Amino acid sequence: MKTTSKQGLIALNIALLAVLAAVSLVPTLDAQVSSNDKYVAVAGALNGLSSGVVFIASENNRAVLATTWDHNKKRIVIMAARSIANDAASISRQ
Repeated sequence: MKTTSKQGLIALNIALLAVLAAVSLVPTLDAQVSSNDKYVAVAGALNGLSSGVVFIASENNRAVLATTWDHNKKRIVIMAARSIANDAASISRQ
């Protein structure tokens, strides 16, 4: 094998090792979800809305979110949020 080929392989390995070290040392974030959280998601549709709607209910927070996908901004948009506990309390008082 030629000396220039060996030097090129050594330089490539050093560069790959540097990239591996940089990727390994970058801090990461993990979602903070406890094991007792329970969610229910139901797909739906609304008049006048081209993308669908997903209703997400949380058992621990006793809340419901209505979410949709914004194609222009490429992100999830929360359309509305309701507290199931507050709604249940207002019904029992009537």
